[in-house]
Amino acid sequence: MFALRLAAIAASVTLLGVHPRVATVFDLSDDIGRRPPLLSLAQADGSPLALDAERGKPTYVFLFASWCEPCQEALPFVRADFAKYGERVNFVGVDVLEDTPAATASVARAAFPFRVAIFPIAQLDAQISPAAQLAAGAKYKIPADFLIDANGVVRYAWHGLAIDRSGAAIDLLPSYLAKLGVE
Repeated sequence: MFALRLAAIAASVTLLGVHPRVATVFDLSDDIGRRPPLLSLAQADGSPLALDAERGKPTYVFLFASWCEPCQEALPFVRADFAKYGERVNFVGVDVLEDTPAATASVARAAFPFRVAIFPIAQLDAQISPAAQLAAGAKYKIPADFLIDANGVVRYAWHGLAIDRSGAAIDLLPSYLAKLGVE
């Protein structure tokens, strides 16, 4: 009887298109070649931030936290890329893996020239257990970068600070933008 009920639930979930959990911003890495799931992101002031709001130009998403040294090392690249591409590329920062007050303070201090959302650790932990996050490997590693094309399809995802053979930090975004035709 239990197996039959479970099968009925699974069938209704499949038919209705209901997903077992709400998507997180980290799920962008699972969607290369597809449109990302609808995400509920909020800016520091609480206003909504939709990744698909500005179709017609690529969207670059940068996940970071104030305590993350590699994230802080990547920020000068992100700022320089915004200065170079900001008119042709939609830039979105997302402060992740810290509590809301710390994230809000971090975003205020940083005075980013682009929109920044906050995805607090408590929200992620409520959706995906910390043990599952650890077992997922690089998926929840920051910094994390995602590039969505002008049609809303995730094209590239990279996790962690990119480094060259000598160990120096490098900026991958310009090469990925060039592949999308943005010079």
